[in-house]
Amino acid sequence: MAFDLPPRRELPADVKERMRPDFAESRESPERRGRAPLAVAAVVLLIAGGVAAAQVVAQPFIHNARPGHERVVQPSGMDLARCRTALGDQNWQSSEMVELGLSKVLVGQDGRFCELTRTKAYVASQSFRPTDLREGTVTFRSYGIIAGIPPKDARTLKTGPKPEFRDQDFKSSDGVVTPHFFVVDTRYQNSYFDLVFDDRANPVPDIPEGAVTESQTFESGDPDPWTLVNVIARCTDTSYRNGANASDLQNWEPLLVSGLDQRGGVLIAHREHDAWATCVFGPGVMTGVHWEHLPAVTKKPEKPVLVTIHGNESALMAVGRIKRSVDTVEVSVDDEQAVTADVVDGYFIATIPVSATQNRIDYSKRLHVVGRDSDNEVVYEGGFE
Repeated sequence: MAFDLPPRRELPADVKERMRPDFAESRESPERRGRAPLAVAAVVLLIAGGVAAAQVVAQPFIHNARPGHERVVQPSGMDLARCRTALGDQNWQSSEMVELGLSKVLVGQDGRFCELTRTKAYVASQSFRPTDLREGTVTFRSYGIIAGIPPKDARTLKTGPKPEFRDQDFKSSDGVVTPHFFVVDTRYQNSYFDLVFDDRANPVPDIPEGAVTESQTFESGDPDPWTLVNVIARCTDTSYRNGANASDLQNWEPLLVSGLDQRGGVLIAHREHDAWATCVFGPGVMTGVHWEHLPAVTKKPEKPVLVTIHGNESALMAVGRIKRSVDTVEVSVDDEQAVTADVVDGYFIATIPVSATQNRIDYSKRLHVVGRDSDNEVVYEGGFE
């Protein structure tokens, strides 16, 4: 879903002027005379339908390459289309993109930035005004990304602690700086940091809420938020925004799901059948709902373990794990009819119909489980651990 935005606001003339890279002096330098322009190419690995293919993508020539320039790549057509929709400008152009964690930041040729996640696009709101630093200018700030115009001749960028907090533990974040833009991810920083260009600290001024406008747009290309791939993307984005590491959120595949048709339920995902996580989803924005990593079923527990219970008006969804020799489970509440659920990698989701008037207190103590192996033999009967 895209929002109708007012006409874009022109940047102030002095800001525009600072965005122009100054190549005049270098063009006349002796070491530049007689040299042919250089081109930089990067090999991008594309994965589609399980097939890997190498594609050569031409990179824009960058004068006096600085550290971090290898992180500037060319956006895909899909990335460009998502940002154009978010900006409400189908003529918007970008040939440079920086990937930071799970965020992609596209740099517009007009100086506007667009941040993409797997489910959202963020652009500067019409009310946001460029904010001057001691050196440089912030022209975009989202929930974790800060971007703008760097100080002239800046070569490096990182976050650093404010002077009064330098005796505390601080994990610095390296940014990307070019002659005409900078981008840095401050998602894992507390609020007590400076932007450090070439060892020169720049205090970050307070930027009010509403600095960005967000719109829903899916990296999958499918606009339906209830497709399984988009539910996984929503769980992943929420976890990332809540502080999870990007490396912990990559390459999750669906294992079991319940409640997708009812627009509310629970999902178990796996990563190469060697790691597992669960996410509860619903019709609203999944604030606070994120991947919870699950333990591997590496031994034969004496009893099945109840991982979590999720309920709605008509059903109870019990997520459990049991020894891997179990093929199916039959789960019931009290003396109600049991439901059968498949067991995969030692995990199962049993969706049990319940009435609105039924006593829902202490469900975990009232659940009964029958586990059967692939020969339909009962290998366990009893309650949860």
